[in-house]
Amino acid sequence: MKINRFALDSRGLARVLGELEARILEVVWTLGQATVKDVAAALGPEAHVKTVMTVMNRMVEKGVLQREARGRSFVYSAVLDRERFAQQVASRVLSGLLADFGKPTLAHFVQEIPPEQLAELERLIAERRRLQGGE
Repeated sequence: MKINRFALDSRGLARVLGELEARILEVVWTLGQATVKDVAAALGPEAHVKTVMTVMNRMVEKGVLQREARGRSFVYSAVLDRERFAQQVASRVLSGLLADFGKPTLAHFVQEIPPEQLAELERLIAERRRLQGGE
């Protein structure tokens, strides 16, 4: 998966995909498999089929979507499900932040984590130490 952007002012998938790409991926996840016409119809009357086709083909080039010929058209599906996609994005973003801004990234992460997730973070740290033979 080739994702090269992270828009701080956007939300959700639009942080790492364009706004239209994010909407397209949501439609494909919902439908499972879809043609360009299926996606354009789901996006509504403002969606132009040729624009949707161009963006979907770029998403194939990025490794976000895959396509398969069926008759005279292509059927598209997501390369990753929502959970795996989120895991890969989080991994890439966090790895980049840690590489560039190590200590401040960790400090901010710990400061900002909701209290109900602290126990889970502590459990994950203990598990990681155990696996590495640190405890």
